[in-house]
This record gives sequence, structure tokens and C-alpha cells, in this order.
Amino acid sequence: MDTCNDVTIRLLGPVALVKDTVPIPIRGQRQRRFLASLALRPGQIISKEAIIEDSWDGEPPLTVSGQLQTSAWLIRTALTEAGHTRDTLGSHDRGYELRMPPRSIDLFVFRETVRRVRDLHARGKYQDASEQLDAALALWKGPAFADVTSSRLRLKGETLDEERTAAVELRALIDFGLGYYGEAITQLSELVDRDPFREDLYVSLMKAYYAEGRQADAIQVFHRAKDILREQIGISPGERLTRVMQAILRQDEQALRVSTPA
Repeated sequence: MDTCNDVTIRLLGPVALVKDTVPIPIRGQRQRRFLASLALRPGQIISKEAIIEDSWDGEPPLTVSGQLQTSAWLIRTALTEAGHTRDTLGSHDRGYELRMPPRSIDLFVFRETVRRVRDLHARGKYQDASEQLDAALALWKGPAFADVTSSRLRLKGETLDEERTAAVELRALIDFGLGYYGEAITQLSELVDRDPFREDLYVSLMKAYYAEGRQADAIQVFHRAKDILREQIGISPGERLTRVMQAILRQDEQALRVSTPA
């Protein structure tokens, strides 16, 4: 996958085209929805029905066919402004196709870079992993589809935002591998505050505290997790969380190594 400088379409934030790293805003809500729907699956013919579902949440106007054609024309005009040919947006009897490689879309650059980073982290190449992950996270300019109002696309955007959260967690584990325990603790604490029912985040946070020599704080994290899980969703800490707590009490260094999240 090429570098972030090759990105032509931004979905990770406001929807935009990019020319020479300068964003070209897509004018009009319909056009942003149209482009976002196509850019999620580049190189595939997306049916008109699917585009309509994304654009009008299943309640299209009577003039929907004409509005689709108008949106396609405006997108082609914007693509031309960004330095592409008008046939980059292809028309078919069944729908439309964005004729652009995935490496031209920030979402797919992000995903491929994170995949490489996980591999680097697993092989202990923390510095390389850190630099590449910084570049991947820099692609985010806000929540995915930040300026799109379609509820269907917003739901898809929330799923993409979860990928960003997973990457931030990976950032914390890389910092752990580099010995930057304070940075890891800060990031993991923020993730726990945002999603207090994820036991794996508590596990990583406990390990980070322990690695920094703060055993009492690590134990306190366990008791906080236990209280939240029991009081708010009525369950006890799981086997992994309990096992890490026991390892901390035993000062079992081998058991307290941090691994890459799925």
C-alpha cells in the first residue's frame, strides 16, 4: 500500500476529494452521500438501490432518478477538478462504479497500514510500528463521514470509528513495547473511560501500571473493573482479568507481557 500522500478521497472525517494533499470539499449533502457510498467499495458496481438506501435512508423522493443523475454529474465535475477523468465514475444499467484503486482512499490506506503495524508489533519492531501507526492515525480528520447526515452512513461511520479506537489501543501497546509506560497508561485510561465494560482494556492498563512499577495502581484498576462489571452489568471479572490480577500479586513477569489485540 502506498503512502498517505497518494490519498484522493477522504472518508475519515469530512468527505472530500484531495489534490496534491489539498482537500476539495464535496458540495451538497447528496453528493457527499453518493461519493461515500461508492468509496466504501471501490472497483465494484454499486446498485442504484443501495445508493438510494444510503442517501435517503430508504425514503427517496419521487424525483430520485433525476437526482442520482445530477449527483453523478456533480461528482464527475469534482473528480475533474481533482485531476481525474470523468469516467473515473462509471455508469451502468444497474448502478455506478468508482474506478479508483483502494490505495487512493484514506480508509483502505489506514486499514492496510494498521495490518502492517500489527505484524511489526508482533515481531518486536516497535519503532517502525510506531512511525507507521502515527501516519495511519494522522489520516483521521474527525469521525468517519463527519459531515454526512444519512443515518445509514452514520452507522457505518461508527463502525469505522471503532477501528480507530482499536488502532489507538495498539498505539498504547507499542508505547508499552518501547518502554513509554506513562504514555500507554494515559491512552489506555482514556479508552477505559470511553468503554468501561471491555475487560481487555483493563488487562492492558494493569500490565502498563505494573511495568512502570506501580503495582498498587494495577491492583486498584482490577478492583475498579470488578465494581463496574458487577454493579452495572451484573457479572464478575472474567478469567483473563482474574489471571492477570493473580500474576501481579505473584509478580510473574512472564505472564504480564503485553500482546497485540485482535
